[in-house]
Amino acid sequence: MKPIAASFSHINLKNKSWTKPHTLDAILEEPAKEVKTYDELVRDVARLQYHNRQYNLFFRGQTKDHLDNDNKSTILASIFRKAPGEDKLFLKQRFETLDEKIEKLRKAFARRTPKFAGTHLLNKYEEVGWAILQHYQVCPTPVIDITHSLHVACSFAFEGNPGTTGIVYVLAMPWPTDAVSFNTYEELVNIRLLNICPPKARRPFFQEGYLLGNFPYYRLDEPSRVKQFDPARRVVAKFKVPITDIFWGDDFKRLPTDKIYPKIDEVRDVCETIKA
Repeated sequence: MKPIAASFSHINLKNKSWTKPHTLDAILEEPAKEVKTYDELVRDVARLQYHNRQYNLFFRGQTKDHLDNDNKSTILASIFRKAPGEDKLFLKQRFETLDEKIEKLRKAFARRTPKFAGTHLLNKYEEVGWAILQHYQVCPTPVIDITHSLHVACSFAFEGNPGTTGIVYVLAMPWPTDAVSFNTYEELVNIRLLNICPPKARRPFFQEGYLLGNFPYYRLDEPSRVKQFDPARRVVAKFKVPITDIFWGDDFKRLPTDKIYPKIDEVRDVCETIKA
């Protein structure tokens, strides 16, 4: 995944100066800009979109800002993260497990009567299997969840958050060209869930979700190359949001858990059978 060039960021918002863009390293090292309300965040993001109009902005909400050994933000996909107690990554084994899970998913879909709409896409495209397995948290994958909705990203910053603040990343992406958009110049793939998941998959309905990964799939299983696969290379801004109802104001509310994770979801039920 190619890193973005210098861009206008939350540093410009902090300094109230738009005379020059900032390097990716500076953006990832700079602490997040604190906002008090959702309205304030929307206004800030609007400024960023105007000044970075060559990009299409996407968002990711988390409970905290994870930093690497250089104190820079990192948002690696789950397959590239070391598990607790691991001294090194066993990526070849993880990708073998991923291939096994995709095959189990295809067989589970094939056994369905009537079949899920979209089963043929799962059989054709490896990315569809990655997207479903990631979205339903079946196993580590090389893609991460992002969204085109700032409202959804903020809701995820709140979801299961035991602390007093959450983090919202703003990622600069090329404009999507298809349901599965490959960009050879930026070396990434962006997958729109609603276009590739079976309609019986209810979880993507409210999440307005996309999956971001690396393309081409060249030597993804080499631990020495992991830093090249970090979607933090696309970050233009970081915001710290307060985990309080006051943040939303009178006109907005966070998406409730049962909308983000619906209790009735037939695709989730199938995914649960192949987790073990």
